[in-house]
Amino acid sequence: MSTTGSRPAYTGAFEEALFDRVAKQYAPNIPLRRTSPPRDAITPEERDALVDLYVWSTAHDLFIVQLAARAVDRLFHEDPDFQLVLARQIGDDGAHAWATRERITALSGWDQIARVEKSNAGHWDRVGDIAIGSWQGFLAWELHYEHHILPKVLVRRRTTQIADLSFRTFAEERVVPDEEFHRIKITEWWLRKFDAAFPAQRQEWIAQILEADEAIQHNINPYLRDSWALTERSSRIDADNHVALYDKFRREILSYHLDIPLASLPALTSLEPQAAAARAA
Repeated sequence: MSTTGSRPAYTGAFEEALFDRVAKQYAPNIPLRRTSPPRDAITPEERDALVDLYVWSTAHDLFIVQLAARAVDRLFHEDPDFQLVLARQIGDDGAHAWATRERITALSGWDQIARVEKSNAGHWDRVGDIAIGSWQGFLAWELHYEHHILPKVLVRRRTTQIADLSFRTFAEERVVPDEEFHRIKITEWWLRKFDAAFPAQRQEWIAQILEADEAIQHNINPYLRDSWALTERSSRIDADNHVALYDKFRREILSYHLDIPLASLPALTSLEPQAAAARAA
């Protein structure tokens, strides 16, 4: 995307501008800003769909807490700088998971921790070994679970028609800035490490991170497709063109973090189900 010396700082404004640029070209149906507020879930079916979304969210955040906690000791025991980044991520995502678990109970009338546990186990089955196997695999996992999924987050914020209005303030004032902070600090840590390395070391790391990123993408593709479908069902988002949006945004994120021009990136596995074995150019 740029040379190391001219790389723009990774900020919330930068990533939103990047999303806007990608969306303008590949998903022009997504507005730059929300045009009208969502309405509250009314029917039992709508509330049940939000419960399903919260089960997904609670398990997702719980997995981040569990994996990051293991990584502090296994992978980064000599890196107090990144330990503090992960400590903040663990605390924040633990709070998010607790809040969504409470909304599950409020909306459904009962604690559905068994569903959360089952969903959480699926995360470990899909990517646990890759993410905890090396710091390169862990970074690739962080990019997937924090950065690559940003298009769905922004599409939801801008196009959701049905919401849990009782939770909306917490989501906007706590979850959104927390997750932005995680992405920024993970990126800053990585770029400091990357920029300080010799060119040969950088090339080795790039190859390892790309390999891990591709392996994770292959393993989580069905999960990602299901999560888009769940968000469309529960929140009535505008999911048109979401495959191209996800694929192209992921390429931009990898281009930025690995300092590789877009045209020089290898072909990558697409989110498209019919192209699961094919590549996104």
